[in-house]
Amino acid sequence: MNFIKTFTQVLILFILISIGYFIRYRNLIDKSFTSKLSNLVLSIFLPALIINSMQINFEPSIINKIIIIILLSFITYLISYLIAYSLKFIFKSDKDIGVYQYAVMFSNVGFMGYPVVQSIFGSDALFYASIFNLPFNLLIMTLGVYLLCRGNKNYDFSIKSFVNPVIVSILIGFILFIFRIKLPVFINDTLELLGDLTTPLSMLIIGSMLCESPAKECFFNKKLYLIVFIRLLFIPACIYFILKGIVNDKLLLSIPVILTSMPIATNAAIMANKYKANESLASQLVFLSALLSIITIPFISFLFIR
Repeated sequence: MNFIKTFTQVLILFILISIGYFIRYRNLIDKSFTSKLSNLVLSIFLPALIINSMQINFEPSIINKIIIIILLSFITYLISYLIAYSLKFIFKSDKDIGVYQYAVMFSNVGFMGYPVVQSIFGSDALFYASIFNLPFNLLIMTLGVYLLCRGNKNYDFSIKSFVNPVIVSILIGFILFIFRIKLPVFINDTLELLGDLTTPLSMLIIGSMLCESPAKECFFNKKLYLIVFIRLLFIPACIYFILKGIVNDKLLLSIPVILTSMPIATNAAIMANKYKANESLASQLVFLSALLSIITIPFISFLFIR
């Protein structure tokens, strides 16, 4: 594994968050602007990224591996959900239980996941990582929304929440993928340009949200350390030992382990803001998990990826 590339990806993440923190601290943007920018990311830039990422070649010779990696993805999220669900017995009446469960379930499979997979296994592995990540956006906009809304008594959760630009983009992207429809270059390039804005804007938003609650607070919250430990170490270890007896293909086994060892999804804070959950707590979780992942990602890779 190339440790320099892994460290670089984490460092980029922190630089962008720091810039977001600085521009909010200097009052170049305010809470209202941050909220509107969050909605813009979820409504325009993220859907563009999803559709563009699914413009990959479909070859009959790899259908079996595609089916296997999709099944492994759902198994992985099922295991993650069961672990997240068990938190209710630890935190019990904590009003932020939904944020903790969301943080445990969803890792940063995009900005961090893809570059790390590429650095370990090469560019060819990105195809399988893309397939593995197909359920991610569907789950965060269904189960993820439910988890964040459940702790908010003032938010009336509705099945209508499932119908949104992200879900629509998943359906469009999957249809294009299955039927091998390639978008015209001018459309695909436009989507790529819009999608490329997702990561930097998301980081700036997180930095802005984090400015409301001093980052140092996350170092004194014991609950955050437990959640981050579960996210960065416990879940990937569980995935490895459970799937090891099921999957013979080393690459197909390694991808779920690596992707689940990523820090908490950067959209946790954005989603918390949109659905009126504790966005400050979510931002702190993202910050702390990203910081500690500098150590844990190489550790997981060394321990389980031979």
